Amino acid sequence: MLLSVGLGVTGGALAARLAGWQIYLVPISAGFLGLGFYLTYRKGFGRRRDRVILWVATAVTVFFWALPYLFPLLIGPRGG
Repeated sequence: MLLSVGLGVTGGALAARLAGWQIYLVPISAGFLGLGFYLTYRKGFGRRRDRVILWVATAVTVFFWALPYLFPLLIGPRGG
């Protein structure tokens, strides 16, 4: 339990430090996803398992891209 709390705090601190790099990391990750789709779907090269993994990774990535916009909706309105 203590380990998971420590990892959560460490992950939050790391995320806060990487927030300034978001403008660079989003296009880079989009580029890597595009490369993954190109390599997986070119002339039947990728197997079904590869395609499923790629789509799961894409869904997770899009979820994390949208999280700053979804977070206020999840926690409710601020203020008193």
